[in-house]
Amino acid sequence: MLNQRIEAARPIAHKINEVEKSLNLTMVQMGELMSSIAAARLAPGTRFSLTAGMDASEKLISAVAQTARSYREVVEAHGHLAEDRQNAGLQAVSWGDYAECPPLEAKGDEEPVNTLRVVETA
Repeated sequence: MLNQRIEAARPIAHKINEVEKSLNLTMVQMGELMSSIAAARLAPGTRFSLTAGMDASEKLISAVAQTARSYREVVEAHGHLAEDRQNAGLQAVSWGDYAECPPLEAKGDEEPVNTLRVVETA
C-alpha cells in the first residue's frame, strides 16, 4: 500500500519541479529577449528608431509579470502538495540541495514540520 502511494506521488513531485524550473527559464528568456531588443536599438549602424520595439517590450513586460504570478501560484500549489504528502504519510526523502520544496508553515502554536536540512560535506 505504501509503495503504491509512493509510485503514485513520484510523477507529481517530478512534474511540479519541472514546472517551477520551466517558469524560471521562461522569465530568464523573456528578460534576455527584452535586453536584445534594447541592444538592437543601441547597435551602431542599425538606424532603428528610438522607439523601435517599445510596443513589443511593453507586451513582454506584461507577460513577464503574468509569468511571475504564475510561478508564485505554482510554488503555493507545491506547498499544498507537500502538506498532502505529509497527510498521506509520505515523508520526503530528498528535495534537492536546499528548499526546492516550499517550507510548510506552522499552524497556530505548532512548530514547523520541516525535517530535512542541508548537510555540509567535509
